[in-house]
Amino acid sequence: MEERRRFVRLDTRLDMVYTALPSGSQQRTVLKNIAGGGICLFADKVLTPGTQLQATLKLPGREQPVNFTAEVIWSEPYEVVGKTERQRAVEVGVRFLEIAPQDHDALMQHVILTFKTPSSPAS
Repeated sequence: MEERRRFVRLDTRLDMVYTALPSGSQQRTVLKNIAGGGICLFADKVLTPGTQLQATLKLPGREQPVNFTAEVIWSEPYEVVGKTERQRAVEVGVRFLEIAPQDHDALMQHVILTFKTPSSPAS
């Protein structure tokens, strides 16, 4: 199968709050991964492709939250297996529709800095 992704993805577990537009209730969730074009998050129900989300997430070391509007591209059931239990969730892939340049830069800086590995000292 041909890889169609345009951006590297960073597995992460950042906290996020979103509202399905136009009048959904606010939901708290956790990201699965993040990339330059969008994110994958865990939800408690399937979200219809095309649904727009208004979202806020907090990056480590950054005081201001990152705010954006995104569109659901895909949504499918997912099982989370823990040490003592299994939980059903839904994985949701979304692409950014509107995000301020400084917020997008902060996201990309987080991805780049997380991927950067410290150089080991020469022996």
